[in-house]
Amino acid sequence: MVVVLEDLIEQRPNSVVAIRQRVTNGLLGAHRVWWALFMRSLLVVGFQALFAAAFLIAGESSPWRSAADWWLASFATAEVVNLWLLNRWARAEGIALRDLYNLRRESWTGDVKWLVVALLVAAPLGFLPNILLAQVLWDDPATPADLTFRAVPILAAWVMVGLFPIIHALTELPTYFGYVMPRLEALTGRRWMPLLATSVMLSTQHVFLPLLFDWRYLVWRLLMFLPFALWFGWIVKKRPTVLPYLVVAHALLDLSLPIYVLQASLGG
Repeated sequence: MVVVLEDLIEQRPNSVVAIRQRVTNGLLGAHRVWWALFMRSLLVVGFQALFAAAFLIAGESSPWRSAADWWLASFATAEVVNLWLLNRWARAEGIALRDLYNLRRESWTGDVKWLVVALLVAAPLGFLPNILLAQVLWDDPATPADLTFRAVPILAAWVMVGLFPIIHALTELPTYFGYVMPRLEALTGRRWMPLLATSVMLSTQHVFLPLLFDWRYLVWRLLMFLPFALWFGWIVKKRPTVLPYLVVAHALLDLSLPIYVLQASLGG
């Protein structure tokens, strides 16, 4: 039964074996995969700059800082573009967007077990670096949160609560670990380099969320998610079909981000 299940998992349209065949058939080029690795960071900076330009036109005295306060909105807008590109690239390979999420109903019981392990380990990996780095850099774990989560109009904050966790979960892990990681492995023949590259870029992406020109903030954002990213990347590499369950868990976990903005907007 284990052998049969592994065979079913390997027959996924998004498996490394299937991707290699599409590379051979000329349906996938390396330039697209390398662009996808850096795409989210570039989109994030670009959309924060667009928001800053809008604030500058509106007469704001500190347009970049004002745009940074709206980083969940600019990030979500960038992620809509991200999702559109994933859909377009999947279709160019002759597969569907849903195939990038690696869902296999036959493996769900085992996937749920992997999900439980993933979340149990992810909890301290996501929490401790955040707090410890903030303590070292500022002597106050609350300082970076005060820089990151600031008040916006209450209606906008509520919209972020409803929309941000969904679009974020649909794009972040699927882009790095559903799209880029297996394709880098198929293109390069390397087993661990794609995991390291995608994990480092996932962590680096947070430097721009929002982009503030404070060296301590940049260091904190660069390093705080690296252990978490490496762990989730390893989980998806070992068990690709756990990805859709991680997507759901990710949406629930990141619901806290717009809630922090909502609290700031309500004066709490």
